[in-house]
Amino acid sequence: MKKGDLRKQEILRTAEQLFCRKGYEQTSIQDILDQLQTSKGSFYHHFVSKDALLETLCAQRAAQSKEITLSETEICSKAGDQLNRLLTGMIPFHDEKLAFLLMLLPVFALPEGKQLRISYCDSLRVSFHGPVCDAIEAGIQTGELHCEDPDVYADIIISIVNHLWTAVCDVIIENETKGCETDPAELLHITEQYRTAAERILYLPYGSLVLIDIPQLKDLEDQIHIHWLNNPER
Repeated sequence: MKKGDLRKQEILRTAEQLFCRKGYEQTSIQDILDQLQTSKGSFYHHFVSKDALLETLCAQRAAQSKEITLSETEICSKAGDQLNRLLTGMIPFHDEKLAFLLMLLPVFALPEGKQLRISYCDSLRVSFHGPVCDAIEAGIQTGELHCEDPDVYADIIISIVNHLWTAVCDVIIENETKGCETDPAELLHITEQYRTAAERILYLPYGSLVLIDIPQLKDLEDQIHIHWLNNPER
């Protein structure tokens, strides 16, 4: 890796650590520079702004999620199982992806956070489109799926999954802002609507896709609630 690329990765790694610890809004470019003991010129050589840096982090995180998920699909013998694993892996509600999402949510809640949300969803689409398309094509060949154009159907299904996880987050954020608890049944209802839509588009039997279950939704709600309580300056 070239020296410039190494410096860019150092900036990204340091920025993500600070964003997760202090919050994105509370972390300045100067905080990043101080941590790295480097100059503004070094930062602006790689990123035009802090927002651009965060968008790069989103793209990097989406690409990492794809690689991890692809390694997990190797044990799937059926195209339907592989597709389900890919779509589940897209949703940033698990493991280190959740820590990254918790950092993003306060930004999503801001009016100016709309573009970041679009950017993250688009990064997930770009990263997962190829593998999802391949899984759909494999399912067509085995007769598990009934679609005409895998490329088009991959875009549609990925859009549904992106709408699913952002809708769940929006409900929890809205309730946290009001100081209300979120009923897991409400989150499950949202999930079921999107899951069923994906199954019908792919002509899959009811219950073929899992995506996310009640224990995962409850854990997500708990994690966001704790994050909101511990970050009063959000």
